[in-house]
Amino acid sequence: MTIASTQNDGKLAEFWEPRRALTLDAARRHSAFIRIARRALLGSAALLAATLVWYFIRTPKAMTLTPSPDETVKMVNPIYKGRTADGSPYRITANDAIRFIQNPDEVKLAQPILNFLRTDGAKESVVLAVSGLYDSKNQILNLNQDVKLDTDDGYRCKTGHSRIFVKEKRIEGDGGIDCTGTFGKAAGNGYEINDGYTEFVFKDGMVAQFIPNEADDALRGLSTIGLASTSKGPKASFGTDRPVDVSADRGVYRGPKTVLTGNVDVRQEDARILADQMDLVREIEWENEDGTIKYGNVNRIVAVGNFKYTNPESTVTGNKGVYERDKNTITVTGNVRYTQASGNSVTGCSLVYDLMTNRASFDGRCGQDTKQNGRVTIKTGQ
Repeated sequence: MTIASTQNDGKLAEFWEPRRALTLDAARRHSAFIRIARRALLGSAALLAATLVWYFIRTPKAMTLTPSPDETVKMVNPIYKGRTADGSPYRITANDAIRFIQNPDEVKLAQPILNFLRTDGAKESVVLAVSGLYDSKNQILNLNQDVKLDTDDGYRCKTGHSRIFVKEKRIEGDGGIDCTGTFGKAAGNGYEINDGYTEFVFKDGMVAQFIPNEADDALRGLSTIGLASTSKGPKASFGTDRPVDVSADRGVYRGPKTVLTGNVDVRQEDARILADQMDLVREIEWENEDGTIKYGNVNRIVAVGNFKYTNPESTVTGNKGVYERDKNTITVTGNVRYTQASGNSVTGCSLVYDLMTNRASFDGRCGQDTKQNGRVTIKTGQ
């Protein structure tokens, strides 16, 4: 039993040794494979990490988007419509418009045009310019560069800047303005157009030329407004049909009446009237069914404050002077002094000067009836 067991154990040992050797070799190969696989995986992971790092370095960083004040929306051929305070329609158009996102109520316009109605039933009036800015919330249109106004009743104005309060039907400007119309020609260094575009205010120094209907032919082609007379022919006293040239600190034109204030100077040929304030009233020449009115000659002037009238023959001063075209007279009251070219002078309270005959009727008794005896008559040129 002992011998047999020993023999059997030897055979088993001989059978086991090769298999154990094979198993160890396989384990070594497996371990080597694992090490290689691990290294490959680590290398792949390192390569992937390096790729990701390179990608994040080269890729632009994400930015938080915030509204920019310069960011805009552009519109082509925009149209803005609305109504004025009195219910009249208006329309604003332009070649293009730019709206800033930070201020959506304001729109920058290129070649803007405002079409509006002064009154119901009238034709459209137009204001146009090179550029503009429209505040849609407050309905204010600021126009710049070569601003032109054409109204249905024949007024044409040119200026460099206009601030139009569209709803209120009012315009104002800080720059100079030149206008032509039924009143003739006028210019100012500042201006306002008020009350439904019917009142023209020329500020900060103005000049104008009122054109009587008889003088139209002599003034055709006139391109500038000045104080020098452009008419031809002999010099004459105030009251002729020659152009009337005006200068003042301020002028307000409304229909047939023009109110001048501050250093007022009105000239016609060699005749001249000066005062602190002056009202010029023109006669109505004709009126169309559509309401268009053509005003003619200045038929009445009321001058108050440091009144002075001069012509080559004489000078009259006083507190107030009233010129009446239909009578061809100037009536002067208050501290009146009449001085001839020869140097003779008379003082009193009231004087009526005849522009056709150059005769002055003088009353030296203040507050008394001028028809009573004591009136002095002087004939000039003797």
